[in-house]
Amino acid sequence: MPTTPRASKSLLMASINKNSLLRNTQSPRVIFVGGSNTCFGLNSQTVYSKLGLNPINTGIHALIGIKYMIDNTVENIKKGDIVVLIPEYGHYYRNLDEGSEELMRIIFDVDFSNIKYLDIQQLFNIVSFLPKYALSKYKITEYINIQESDVYSVNSFNKYGDTYTHWGKKPERFIPFPTISGDFNYEVIKYFEKYNEEITKKGAVLLVSFPCYQASSFKNSINQIKKIEDELNHSKLNIIGTAKRYMMPDSMMFNTPYHLTKSGVEFRTALLIEDLKSRAK
Repeated sequence: MPTTPRASKSLLMASINKNSLLRNTQSPRVIFVGGSNTCFGLNSQTVYSKLGLNPINTGIHALIGIKYMIDNTVENIKKGDIVVLIPEYGHYYRNLDEGSEELMRIIFDVDFSNIKYLDIQQLFNIVSFLPKYALSKYKITEYINIQESDVYSVNSFNKYGDTYTHWGKKPERFIPFPTISGDFNYEVIKYFEKYNEEITKKGAVLLVSFPCYQASSFKNSINQIKKIEDELNHSKLNIIGTAKRYMMPDSMMFNTPYHLTKSGVEFRTALLIEDLKSRAK
C-alpha cells in the first residue's frame, strides 16, 4: 500500500530532497553527515557566506543509523568535496547494523530503492518493526485530520537541508540525557576509516567532528565522551575541534540535548567555520 498522508509529512521524507542536493549541487561543496545534531544545529547560509562552499546538510534523525547515513552518501561524493562527519555520541556505543522504525520507514515510506544500502543484518533487524508498520496502513488517523508538525516535518528544512522552522520559537523544557550505556564499539571507528579511504579515492576529503551537545547531558556522560575523543585521536581519521568545544550551554538548547535554538545554531556554526578554516591552513 502507498505511503499514508500522515507519513508523507514526516521529516524522513526530506531525504528525497537531500539526496537530490547530493546529486545536483555544484562544486565546491561541503557536505555535513550526521543525525539531527547537524540539521538542528547549523546555519548553512552562514557557511556559504564565510567559506564560499556550497553546503549540503544531510542530517535528519540519529536513529536512521550512522552506517546508513554513510552508505547513502558515498556514491554521490565528487572530486574536491569536503565531507564533515558528525555522529551523535550514542552512535559510538551502538551496533552498526542496528535497526529502527526510522530506518525501516526510509525504505518502505520514502523510497524502496534505498534498500540497496542495507546489508543482510540490517534487513533482519528492521523486520520486527514491519507488523506495526503494516497495521498503521489501516488506521483512520493516518488518513484524516492530519496536522503537520511545524518542527518535525518534510517542510521544516530550508534549501540547504537545515531545520529552520523552530528558529523563532521559545525553547521547550526537557530532561537531560542520562549516562550513555553500553560498551564502546570499535567497529564504528573502523567503518569511518573505510569511509575515509573510499572518499579519498574519489579525490575528496573527510573530516570528523563532534556534535553540539547540551552541557548537562555532556557532564552525565563525560567518561564515555572522553573515550570517543581518545579513540578518534588515535585513529587514521582527520579530526577537527574537540568534544568540549562543542559542549553547548543549556540556555542554547531548543527541545533535546542535540537541538539548538537560533542563537545556539549561530554559535555552533561559527565554531565549525573556525575549525574548517584552521584545517585549511
